[in-house]
Amino acid sequence: MSTDRFSLILSIKVSGLVDALMEKTGLGLDDALLRVYQSELYRTLADEESKMWHHSPLLLLDCLESEFRTGHPEYPDE
Repeated sequence: MSTDRFSLILSIKVSGLVDALMEKTGLGLDDALLRVYQSELYRTLADEESKMWHHSPLLLLDCLESEFRTGHPEYPDE
């Protein structure tokens, strides 16, 4: 996949994840963006080869919430 196409997909996935996080937690946009971009999950999501971008925002939110609880995201199939 081209870098430009993956960047677009990543932006869409992050947007959905941030929206889901804000809706579930009541965080504002700035705080939700900060939490997502500073997460281990985001670093994995930003790696095209991880294929995490295939997952829905709600499943990604579950991974992010597990990272908040334990310090590490729990990825699907783990």
